[in-house]
Amino acid sequence: MGRMNKKIVVCCVACYLCGSQAWAERVPMTLWYDEPATVWMTSALPVGNGEIGAMFFGGVEQEQVQFNEKTLWAGSTTRRGAYQNMGDLFFDFDGTGDVVGYRRELSLDNALGRVSYTMDGVNYVREYFASVLDSVIVVRLSTPGDKGKLDFTLRLQGAHGEKTEAAGCGMAIGGTLDLLSYGAKAVVRPEGGTVECVSEGLQVRGADAVTVLMAGATNFDLASPTYMRGDARQVRERVDARLERASRKSYAELKENHLADYHALFSRVDVYFGAGMPDYPTDVLVREHPDNPYLDMLYFQYGRYLMLSSSRGGQLPSNLQGLWNNVNNPAWQCDYHSNINVQMNYWPAEVGNLSECYAPFIEYVSTEARKPGGSWQRVARKEHCRGWAVHTQNNIFGYTDWNINRPANAWYCTHLWQHYRYNLDKAYLRETAYPVMRAACEYWFDRLKVNADGKLVAPDEWSPEHGPWEDGVAYAQQLVYALFEATLAATDALQISDGFVEELESKFEQLDDGLHVGSWGQIREWMHTEDARGDNHRHLSHLMALFPCDGISYLKDKRYAEAAKVSLNSRGDGATGWSRAWKVACWARLWDGERAYRLLKQAQHLTDVTVVSMEDSAGGVYENLFCAHPSFQIDGNFGATAGIAEMLLQNSVKGIHLLPALPKAWAGEGHFTGLKAHDGFVIDAEWGGGRLENVWLLSAAGQECRLYLPGRKIREVKTVGGGKVPFAQTADGVVAFRTQRDERYHLVLD
Repeated sequence: MGRMNKKIVVCCVACYLCGSQAWAERVPMTLWYDEPATVWMTSALPVGNGEIGAMFFGGVEQEQVQFNEKTLWAGSTTRRGAYQNMGDLFFDFDGTGDVVGYRRELSLDNALGRVSYTMDGVNYVREYFASVLDSVIVVRLSTPGDKGKLDFTLRLQGAHGEKTEAAGCGMAIGGTLDLLSYGAKAVVRPEGGTVECVSEGLQVRGADAVTVLMAGATNFDLASPTYMRGDARQVRERVDARLERASRKSYAELKENHLADYHALFSRVDVYFGAGMPDYPTDVLVREHPDNPYLDMLYFQYGRYLMLSSSRGGQLPSNLQGLWNNVNNPAWQCDYHSNINVQMNYWPAEVGNLSECYAPFIEYVSTEARKPGGSWQRVARKEHCRGWAVHTQNNIFGYTDWNINRPANAWYCTHLWQHYRYNLDKAYLRETAYPVMRAACEYWFDRLKVNADGKLVAPDEWSPEHGPWEDGVAYAQQLVYALFEATLAATDALQISDGFVEELESKFEQLDDGLHVGSWGQIREWMHTEDARGDNHRHLSHLMALFPCDGISYLKDKRYAEAAKVSLNSRGDGATGWSRAWKVACWARLWDGERAYRLLKQAQHLTDVTVVSMEDSAGGVYENLFCAHPSFQIDGNFGATAGIAEMLLQNSVKGIHLLPALPKAWAGEGHFTGLKAHDGFVIDAEWGGGRLENVWLLSAAGQECRLYLPGRKIREVKTVGGGKVPFAQTADGVVAFRTQRDERYHLVLD
């Protein structure tokens, strides 16, 4: 590893473990382009604060900033409806001229959009960000070095035919849908110059700089029996209050607060695969240089950026497009699909060190599952079962339809359990996760039946979107097995011993685990129907135990791991969007870094197809790096980030497995910092020539640390302060030592 890159590694590790500031040492993570965006889905760039988001185009004669509020839905408790567009801000600029030096960019490091260019000798700069602390979208226009050069008209246009009301320095829209009332408002704060209300909107003349603040809200309330709280007047008051608070702060203060808040989360993790930021635009990177490792670094961090932008606070998880949507009839209603999509959105949350971003998903599941008489409980009652269950398609009002997806309750619960496994928060486990998990188990207590082999199986189940419905389908069995296993572990952690636990233990012992090897060496998808060799369906539902669960592993039973490989080979490397991302993670779990990397490259195939298509050649990424299923589905972005993390770190039965599937393309020199593992460990590692060289870790919970480092010897374990730590090392590569809460350790390898 070269001297410069050594410095980067040391500084980044010091930044996370020791708290020193070394932000400038990181390779910049930036999407950038030398022309404005033309198509919302493929080229506009996103900002968001978890509740409100925007897409900016960067036009010279006209700028368009399209915006959303995550709870703005048509539909109701009895009609699915769809996620809605909220509206657009249009900036119509006076005058035209020759433009030079145009650059449009999105800094992932700062969650800051920027457009800059020179026209007729004047430098024009715009900045865009979504503030979590101030609950506003901010657009800043300036002409550094020149005064009085900003002349434009600002228009606010709603997406539902609303009348725009303008007064003073503000414009507002509002209305009602099937259930919800909503409102949005933009205010203009000029520095110098004038602002005047005109028929088109707000006209700015002769300004030195202008800050535009925009806020939006609805009266949605997940916890309310009606899913609403308050009326249209209160929505307007809430929007006005947000803007009034934000308007008291200067642009510099708004930006400083935004950066401090965002850096505290995003900067926890860095990955370096031996590449610096290229000097060509991102669309050229994807189109002409897809093997540049910088693309993999950028794509990994883009998933973390999108998670921070779409899942900070609020009551709803990220939907099929996160929170960005420019139409009122989006594909699949931009809903919450329970057969993989909403789950995949959260695969990278823990390992990517963004545990806080899990909160909206956990609140959504725990609230709906426990809502007395709510729709999820009614689904279970129709099945004559206790507990709760869902169908495949879900809106935000509890409405659930299109094919009952009973095992989804188990799948959701594995997420609730994983959040505990990484953070060991017993109060959360006791008060939030365990009651939901217990109720899901009770649903299956009432539903499972004994088959001819004396095993408990789920009757009349499916393998999502594929094949016949029959008893004992692998998808259901593997997920229910994971649910029972996790719930037993939760009762142990909480020291619960009661009649429920006794019944759970008994049924778990009798439960079929869904792992059966078929006639051609595959993991069987159905218990009775024969699997077709060469079936290339996009869902890998019979491999739940491989990923995202952990029932299949070379460290548990090689026979099942080899059968999973046979199944993956039969499925092939085709598919689109999220399906390829899932395959990346699956091959990483089988320690095949080259296959995982090859699929990652296929997932990064540049496409411009924006209509719904299941053709392999149509999928990939757009030039703005949104995942194309197509059309745009954000689960593929999150799935790819999780897949890359699986290539670098896995939680295994023998301990934290480092670099389990490192491909040759990243093997020369590299590092990662800040990835999380089970039991509260945060890991930094560096390698050279594909060989692990150094490991640092933070023990946030004071648990025993177990690492699986096959083929490597540990010379010593030290605290960061230099104290030696006793450790045990076995012949098969397991290293174990006790840790203290919040202590930092360095493993020295031979």
